[in-house]
Amino acid sequence: MKAIVIGSTDIKTDSIPFSQLFPFFDNRQCLRRELGFEFKHVEARSLKEIEAVSLQTADAYFVRPCWRENPSDVTLVMEKFRDRQPNALIVFIDPFDQTSSRFFGVLPYVDRFLKYQRLKDVSQYLNPLKGGTVITDYLVNELGYDIKDWSVQSEVPAGYESRIETGWFVTLTKRFQEALFHKPMFWNQGSKKSIDVVCHVSYGPRNNLEWYGQHRMLGVEALKRMASDYTLSVSGEFSGEQTISSRQYLHDLKRSRIAFSPFGWGEITWRDYEAACHGCLLIKPLVDHIDVEPNIFIPGKTYVPVRWDFADLEEKCRYYLANPDEAEQIAHNAREAYRAYFTENKFVHKIEGLIRTAAPLAPLEAETILAAA
Repeated sequence: MKAIVIGSTDIKTDSIPFSQLFPFFDNRQCLRRELGFEFKHVEARSLKEIEAVSLQTADAYFVRPCWRENPSDVTLVMEKFRDRQPNALIVFIDPFDQTSSRFFGVLPYVDRFLKYQRLKDVSQYLNPLKGGTVITDYLVNELGYDIKDWSVQSEVPAGYESRIETGWFVTLTKRFQEALFHKPMFWNQGSKKSIDVVCHVSYGPRNNLEWYGQHRMLGVEALKRMASDYTLSVSGEFSGEQTISSRQYLHDLKRSRIAFSPFGWGEITWRDYEAACHGCLLIKPLVDHIDVEPNIFIPGKTYVPVRWDFADLEEKCRYYLANPDEAEQIAHNAREAYRAYFTENKFVHKIEGLIRTAAPLAPLEAETILAAA
């Protein structure tokens, strides 16, 4: 199969697009050897550049646009893509952190719509939510948050929700692999784990505090109640007021027994995987509604879930600090689950599943969709 991977890999501008496309390059030889999958990459930073690729012939296209693009414009480009390549496999790699997206309008024109964190029950995408996500809907309805006009959502055309699939998270790059496959510092190594709980997060802009900042504050305050009994490395900062450097954060993480990782704009964050890399017990809000790969989110097995209002956060931390053998086993399980993604070539299997089972739109179906649009 001849494929074209389309999107920006300029890591200096934005590391997320680079991270989403990196596994193609990292697995190039295995993709060729195992699947006969050959690809070329087109560095496309604008919709105009993406559209131009639709004139190039290939069996499959993997398209990753910038999240800042206008949704209507993105839909129009993918409509043209389908019109020009009616028999090709078109896989849309969504750029949004959330389980939701502003780009669901492309669904009739693509074969698969990949999310790096996705609702397990795709039928839920047909239900309207406050702000477009399960998190924001909960915060509005259960905790009374005012999210103002914040929203990341678009309508999922009925019948097309099954095209929304789980892709891969943005933690497959070399820096994660290098940390993951080095020997971690587990608890039984004594003084190397000298911090009980670590959590360093951003609250966002001080003069325009958004819902995720408010929610993180709630978690940080719950942790700080333990300060008289345990050694904490816990802080929250506003944008532009950084006091904890990235280097210091990583240093503290490596020396910590527990890493608490609250939600950001999405449920799963890169901090979750860093905790697994460095032998920390991951505690975070329950994410049993999410499908993600690599999956290190099996409650009580690879992480410890807490309530979304953090009512049990202090209790869970105290329990696992008092039961280090249990904590260490869960941390070990998370690391092994993460390692298995690489050792079992699961990215290659993901691509195999896409190209083997995702039958492209038949010409007649494509014509019907375009005529109705």
